Amino acid sequence: MTVIANLSRREVLKGAAVTSGLVLGFHVGLRKFPFAEAAEATPFQPNVFLSIDETGLVTIVASRSEMGTGIKTDLPLVLADELEADWNRVKVVQAQGDPKYGDQNTDGSRSTWQFFGPMRVAGATARQMLETAAAQTWNVPVGECQAQNSFVAHAASGRKLSFGDLAKVAAAMAVPPLRQVRLKDRKDWRYIGKAHPVVDLTDIVRDRATYGIDVVVPGMKFASIERCPVYGGKVKSFDPKDTLSVAGVERVVEIPATPMPSGFKPLGGVAVIANNTWSAQQGRQSLKIEWDYGPNAGHDGTAYRAELEVTAREPGKVVRNEGDVDAALASAARRVSADYFVPHLAHAQMEVPNAVAHWVANTCQTWSPTQNPAQVRQTVAEVLGINETDVTV
Repeated sequence: MTVIANLSRREVLKGAAVTSGLVLGFHVGLRKFPFAEAAEATPFQPNVFLSIDETGLVTIVASRSEMGTGIKTDLPLVLADELEADWNRVKVVQAQGDPKYGDQNTDGSRSTWQFFGPMRVAGATARQMLETAAAQTWNVPVGECQAQNSFVAHAASGRKLSFGDLAKVAAAMAVPPLRQVRLKDRKDWRYIGKAHPVVDLTDIVRDRATYGIDVVVPGMKFASIERCPVYGGKVKSFDPKDTLSVAGVERVVEIPATPMPSGFKPLGGVAVIANNTWSAQQGRQSLKIEWDYGPNAGHDGTAYRAELEVTAREPGKVVRNEGDVDAALASAARRVSADYFVPHLAHAQMEVPNAVAHWVANTCQTWSPTQNPAQVRQTVAEVLGINETDVTV
């Protein structure tokens, strides 16, 4: 369940001790990391998804992964609508992998229906606090103050204050309980349900977007991994001689395979480590490996399809029984049936699968193009034998 948490300044500063070092220590070419972090403390931060600084800039955290569906725009728009923020004064940043954001696993088309409500509440909560701050400033009833496009207005006197003007006052207030939060009426929605440009589309098409493979860590090494072509297989033996003769190659390391089902653990293989990408790839191509293909060595796609067709027609386990499907089909005037089959397909993305890891004082900082940062955090901790709290994603 996703909750709206109130972050104290102490908690913000505690977070800065971890995150500011992560952002300031490394670079992506000449680009700054567009990640949410607490180093740039703002006067008003009523929950983990939102902060407003004294200039009136509204920063909204996208806690789910953008995978081409526009979710990095969708959810911040929902919050901005309830907040009554001017979208031209909104900056959207990507969240780090952190349990404080709730479920960050971006799959199953769950992002909008799972976070639509919480993002509305986050925005509405901040809006009410800003309206209350204005009422206190003017010494008028809060019911006479209304947020409008990044300002709070007092219609009776014609006065108005910007969100930036009210940020410090609102920050000193207690976050109202959920039962007191008033959501906007559907007819007053300004952004929800309306077409809007994707926030980072221009950067993507003009090659200004930051990808995982753009990350550069001072003194970093590069690895290219040769994996068994059959799932469940492992290395029987390998000869690294030719690989080590490739200029730039520094080491060749065998990665133990995780027994099936491997889940998110390493599949195993042989890693070629070099001081540049090209050498790592060329060295990998020079490897001589003998594989133990394991129990799936004899897997046959045609035979597997035949098995699926047989089992698909067998009676299934009844999970819910409502009505009489057999009788309805038998009495139907017209019946339409069709069989659909797809072969094994790669669940692949356009960006080359990659990750960067930096080991510092028994902690691991990772940059991972992933749809499930929480799983990355858990897996890295398990493989390295450290606590999840010592892994930053």
